[in-house]
Amino acid sequence: MHRLPALLAAPAVLAAAVTVTGCAGGDRTEPEPPTGGTTLVLRLSELPGLLPPGGAAALAPRYSLFGDGRLISAPTAAGGWPQLREDTVSADDVRELFRTAAALPDGPAAGTPDGPVVQVVVGAAGGRRTVTLARDDAAATRLRADLARHAGGPPTPYDPTVVAIVATPADPAEPARPWPLPTLAGEPLDGTSAGSTCLVLRGADLDTARRAVGPADAAARWRSAGRVWQVAPRPLLPDETGCADL
Repeated sequence: MHRLPALLAAPAVLAAAVTVTGCAGGDRTEPEPPTGGTTLVLRLSELPGLLPPGGAAALAPRYSLFGDGRLISAPTAAGGWPQLREDTVSADDVRELFRTAAALPDGPAAGTPDGPVVQVVVGAAGGRRTVTLARDDAAATRLRADLARHAGGPPTPYDPTVVAIVATPADPAEPARPWPLPTLAGEPLDGTSAGSTCLVLRGADLDTARRAVGPADAAARWRSAGRVWQVAPRPLLPDETGCADL
């Protein structure tokens, strides 16, 4: 298990905006969401105080909203191959969700050192802003509920074309299954995922790994190159291209 360190909110840079004139005079600016199918509008991740093997890199974000209105959601339960879903959000609702996220305060984070947190990433033309709030923060709870309402319809599976396998060394004495591909260990990760590696799979290799890992539970162990590993498949989302994005 990894302990989640204190996360500092980056400065807010929300460049895209429109000017609104109020009835009483004076102008105010309202931020406009970025557009495009691979452009992140906002992302909400739920991080426990004690992270699983693989750290934050092993956890898919709970909600990711993109500029074309796609909302990709991850289940709260872990184990086996992650089953993400895709929903469509109207342009007006994308704008409202974006403005709600853009208005989030900077902290405070968890009330206790190992307390669970909600991390929200807000996209904008000038750069991304990250806010970390306590799991039970009222503003975070409202945003999470708003996103959940848009993910309540008939589910459409999100079928990623690229998946990162986050592998963490396990006890070599534990029973383990043979890893179905020539290699399992990938590039080293850092931060809360230090000690784990990341291997990006596409095409036939991705299909092979999915067939092997899909029926397995989260506690399954895998043997590769004389070592035993615990793995966590992490589907890459439309704005992600590799391990550096985790």
